[in-house]
Amino acid sequence: MWWTDGSRSDDGRVGAAAVCKHRDVWRSRRSYLGTKQMEVFDAELWAIGLVLEETIEKREILQRNGVKMVAVFSDSQAAMRRAARQEPGPGQRLA
Repeated sequence: MWWTDGSRSDDGRVGAAAVCKHRDVWRSRRSYLGTKQMEVFDAELWAIGLVLEETIEKREILQRNGVKMVAVFSDSQAAMRRAARQEPGPGQRLA
């Protein structure tokens, strides 16, 4: 299970993060995405992408350990819907 979030501060700094807990160890992936270059929606998509990258990189280990599904929890329903589609529109490049 992974939890994701994307944020934009009042001064325009944007970041994304994903965390998971495996046994008693927390793991995280995070990215600073620049200043005034992206919106929160983009950062939310980026955070989901961090999980997908990690899952692809670790797929053989996950499969060996019987993992068949990875759950992603996000506070952005719009980003989750966007990540599941490839139609033209906002966030298309990131999706």
